[in-house]
Amino acid sequence: MGANINTCDGSSISKMANSIYGTNYSAFNGPELFEYYIELPYKHVLVGNTQKKVDQIKAKVTEKGLELDLQHVDVPFVPVEEFDYSVIAKQINELKPDIVWVSLGAPKQETFISNIFPYIEQGVLFGIGAASNFYTGDLHNNKKEIGGLRFIWLERIFKEPKKQLNRVGKFMLLMPKMYFEEKQKAKALKK
Repeated sequence: MGANINTCDGSSISKMANSIYGTNYSAFNGPELFEYYIELPYKHVLVGNTQKKVDQIKAKVTEKGLELDLQHVDVPFVPVEEFDYSVIAKQINELKPDIVWVSLGAPKQETFISNIFPYIEQGVLFGIGAASNFYTGDLHNNKKEIGGLRFIWLERIFKEPKKQLNRVGKFMLLMPKMYFEEKQKAKALKK
């Protein structure tokens, strides 16, 4: 217990790190991570989303001739500060999962994971957002690249313009600042 994993979900982040540090990172996004692990024989719990989505995931795994141990923990649709984390964690802990998939949307799920983490007795927690929707085919995971950049968010803008334009717009505006701040950190490390 006490471990934390951050994955490089965006090709723009890995491209920026490679540019600044001379590394060779590649993005492994949420839908790819979810697709890889959901088909392995672990004990899975999906927090958030719907029972219907859990049933769709189970059906897709079964179609592939695989078995899936996936349980659903439903949480109320409330602000992240209003969750009863000890009660939700008790439900999760009783299931003794290997992997806990949190599907509440960013940045809500990241705050949720941070708040529930001290109560969780076992399992790895992943914030997956819409990854289950990509897995079941409700959204398409475009794997094409242009100059090392992937545009998985582009289809989502067309499907959910109000939600995604706000998120993507904020991120695009933040990118130059992130780049220059990280560039300064890299220079300081070289000294």
